[in-house]
Amino acid sequence: MANPVTLFEIAGRKEDSICDFYSSLFDWDINQDDDCGNYINTGSAEGIQGHIVQTTEEMPITNHVTFYIQVEDIHASAKKVESHGGKVVMGPMPVPEGEGHFAMFLDPGGNCLGLFQS
Repeated sequence: MANPVTLFEIAGRKEDSICDFYSSLFDWDINQDDDCGNYINTGSAEGIQGHIVQTTEEMPITNHVTFYIQVEDIHASAKKVESHGGKVVMGPMPVPEGEGHFAMFLDPGGNCLGLFQS
């Protein structure tokens, strides 16, 4: 199975300001989704869509921009992240609305990325 990039996420504590910034800057249509933050429709059939999410003090990851990589087996992929020098910081856990599972990890450089299994 190939592992395509399927979604991006922009996260921070100033959710409303972030939404306003990207909406006005790129004319993105951003709609509130109670389960997954704010869904971004870039208005293009090219590229991938995304979300803007609110972070809290309790979360292990605060402000970040990340992308999610589609995997066949989220648990095996999370173990592989760890065995290759990365660190799983969230999950694997179910996506709200039962659309799959996700996990967040840090690569050896400290970059935050996501795994997604549909």
